[in-house]
This record gives sequence, structure tokens and C-alpha cells, in this order.
Amino acid sequence: MNKIILFLFGVWAFSFTTNVSAANEVKGTFTVDGKSIQITNVYAFAQKGFFDPAKDDVVVLMCDAAVSDAGIRDPFERKDLVKADKLHCVQQTINSEGQVINFKVEHSKFKMPESGGSTEQVFEKKTADGKTIAGRAYTKSPQKSFEDVPYTYDITFTAAILPKK
Repeated sequence: MNKIILFLFGVWAFSFTTNVSAANEVKGTFTVDGKSIQITNVYAFAQKGFFDPAKDDVVVLMCDAAVSDAGIRDPFERKDLVKADKLHCVQQTINSEGQVINFKVEHSKFKMPESGGSTEQVFEKKTADGKTIAGRAYTKSPQKSFEDVPYTYDITFTAAILPKK
């Protein structure tokens, strides 16, 4: 009996993750030092609001390769892949009003990930209903890393929002 329950749970879990990833769509580029990278994976998760703890922020992670479940929420899990030039990511944290309150760009050309707050990092909301987030993430103009490496990104996406942990 326990094997049947475990099997059914496994089928359910697989179908859930398949449906979530099937709902996620992303298209765009992350350009660093003149070389464009196609973004192919997008993930989103809710977290307690930074400025308003009563409202959730949504973190959107957009990368050129698949990211492990642990790596979606933890940049230290992605660090070695980024350093080895096998993973390149753009991340935006978006508050309940649809504003980017934090960003992070990860590429092997940067000694440390570029991150912080900036009015140059934009999110144009199409949908943000607590279950799904969709829109366009982009830089208003070319940016420079701490090492003066130029970068830009322009990405459109739709992603199911994973719940807070």
C-alpha cells in the first residue's frame, strides 16, 4: 500500500512541476561586453516584502540554463556555475506596486555579481496576480559593472510564482 501511495505522490509531483515549467516562458538577451546570451529559463518566487512585510515581493530569475531547485532561491548554489561561465542570470525583485527594488546580474566577467537598487533596471508589468507574473525586464541604457564591463538586458517572460518558504 505504501508503494502505491508513494507512486501516486511521485506522479502528482511530476505533473505539478511539469505544469509549472510548461507555464513559464521567456525570450530575450543578456549582453555582456558586446556578447549576447539567449535567456531560456525563468523562475519566480514570493518572499516577504522588504519595504512592506505585509505584502509579498516577487523575485524573478532569468537564466541561460536550467537552475536547480536550491539555486533558484540561493545565489550561492549558482556561484560555481556562474564562475565557470556555464550559467548567466538576471534577477529582479519586484514589489507589490510593480517596481524593481533590487536587481542582480551574474556573469563570469564580473568579479562579483552586480546588484543593488537602480532606476535603470525596469519591469513593465503585464500580469502580477500573486500566482503569475509576466512582463518585460530591461535596462533603460547600457550599464557598467564595477570593473567597467558594459552590460544590458531585454527579456520578456511569464512565470508561475512559487510560494514563500
